[in-house]
Amino acid sequence: PDLKKWEFASLIDGFFECPEIFELPVQGGSPERRWVLYAADGDYMIGAFDGRTFTPESGKHRFNYGNCFYASQTYNNVPPADGRRVQIAWGRVETPGMPFNQMMLFPVELTLRPTADGPRMFATPVREIERLHEQKQEWNDVTISPTSDPIGEIQGELLHIRATLRPDGATKCGFVIRGTEVAFDVPAGKLMCLDKTAPLSPTDGAIRLELLVDRTSIEIFANDGQVYMPMGVIGPEGDKTLRLLATAGPAKVESLEVHRLRSIWP
Repeated sequence: PDLKKWEFASLIDGFFECPEIFELPVQGGSPERRWVLYAADGDYMIGAFDGRTFTPESGKHRFNYGNCFYASQTYNNVPPADGRRVQIAWGRVETPGMPFNQMMLFPVELTLRPTADGPRMFATPVREIERLHEQKQEWNDVTISPTSDPIGEIQGELLHIRATLRPDGATKCGFVIRGTEVAFDVPAGKLMCLDKTAPLSPTDGAIRLELLVDRTSIEIFANDGQVYMPMGVIGPEGDKTLRLLATAGPAKVESLEVHRLRSIWP
């Protein structure tokens, strides 16, 4: 009552610094709601909370598959008319040549969605990022192969990319961004970037990728946020290229949007 004398209420094992707990609706027309509890690494439990005791239902579940995510926090008191749960994480990325070190990752919207394994948390870029969109390039129903890429090399430093890819014979397909591969390994069923991997299954034979490319990071969202992989990446000096990748066979680009982004700094 006075913020000096504390009363023990309950104990939750297995969590450490920067914890957060909040309630989310389970999307898909269900009236169900669940509480989400996570700590600094983002791994989370789903359960019930009565104000004193958290009762786990499932978890811990893996939230991110990247190399730089830590100590995130979500915004409080979002107006009910908006209703989103928006998260920003600390991006532990070295920043060569700058008078500061490390960064904040792009803000993401958190949702609980039904899956075959039960409700799971998805992360998608907030819609406000579209305010930074400038020049747009777009392709549909294009086939690429190890020897043929009708899209060619794209130049750009700050990018927002949305793509639906169908690996029609390719053993690996995706992008090469400033020399770094972001690719789906078809036989392994894994999304890969540098030394990180995440399980990924095509939906009706296709995968959906959304990428936010910043100067020292590539944030990867797959299958509408089911996989979230924020990566700290320091590319070669002067390399601002983007190209598509297909190995050992063709891949179909059902759709591809590339938006150049303006900086948030004047």
